[in-house]
Amino acid sequence: MTLDIVNSEVHSLFDQFTDLIQGQSRLRTWEQHITIPHGVGQGSILRTRIRPDMEIVITDVTYAQDMKLRIQEACPLFELSYCLSGDVYCEWGGKESYTSHWTGNVLFFEDELVYEEKKAGVRNHMVEIRLSPKELFHYAADFTEKQRMESWLQRHKGNIDKYPNTPEIHRCVSDMLNCTYDGAMKRLYMESKAMELIALFGEVEGYEAEIGKTFLNRDDLAKLDQARELVIRHFEQPLSIRELARKVGLNEFKLKKGFRERFGMTVFELVRKQRMEKALYCMEVRRMNVGETAVSVGYSNFSNFAAAFHKMYGYNPSEYLKMLSHRDAETE
Repeated sequence: MTLDIVNSEVHSLFDQFTDLIQGQSRLRTWEQHITIPHGVGQGSILRTRIRPDMEIVITDVTYAQDMKLRIQEACPLFELSYCLSGDVYCEWGGKESYTSHWTGNVLFFEDELVYEEKKAGVRNHMVEIRLSPKELFHYAADFTEKQRMESWLQRHKGNIDKYPNTPEIHRCVSDMLNCTYDGAMKRLYMESKAMELIALFGEVEGYEAEIGKTFLNRDDLAKLDQARELVIRHFEQPLSIRELARKVGLNEFKLKKGFRERFGMTVFELVRKQRMEKALYCMEVRRMNVGETAVSVGYSNFSNFAAAFHKMYGYNPSEYLKMLSHRDAETE
């Protein structure tokens, strides 16, 4: 299925998409719930209009055939998105972007033709905060913060860039997905979480801007990037610091200090982060129970797994499974 959309203002992408697929819509003042027709796929999309030029869109859809969109972005649009599950390809102006699970993206488009494709049979589960620059600046407390936000727009203009997936960001997104409020309280809560996500993005954006002001040379940075890839590849059976240092050709001191400076975390913290991200994937997508998940991510001791999960996400894995069951029941 191929759809053509002209996005003339922040809310028009959702509105036109709904009309084109002939989605069943339930509207409550500022909240709109779309059920996907069976011929198109299964699932739903929830749009919360926070302000005239700001919305939060939560998508949980599996398409029956590849969904292809040609979107003319004809208005200034700043977007923060977080993909929990999906397989999304975008192309614009000779550039490409691929998005899969546990990926955060930031973009700023003003006048851009974007081709987007989502694969059939793949669960697309994501949160998008879409707003105009004017509404973004609304959250600036002073002139300095506004300047910082303006730098975001310039840095990401005409691009779809990835931002780091921190535990705080994932927890914020999870809170949005599992909101139990209703009515005006829900709208207020969702806006507060959108503000929190923007603030958390600002923290990692500021940290990324500082990279390079370090004791590390270009060769060191390349070796640290190689070390990070090895940590990610072997997180279930992690390498020791000594083994990792030997494999990439750095001494242990420079590896430990440089790793923290470049990536904002220790090697151990990255191992734990990768394990916990896979744990969420196992429970959300593969529907594993807690014991199966613990073994899958490299834990032989269930208590250690539960403690690590709680430290990262603020609740126990069994509690998280209950939240997933409650959310699934509400969407059926």
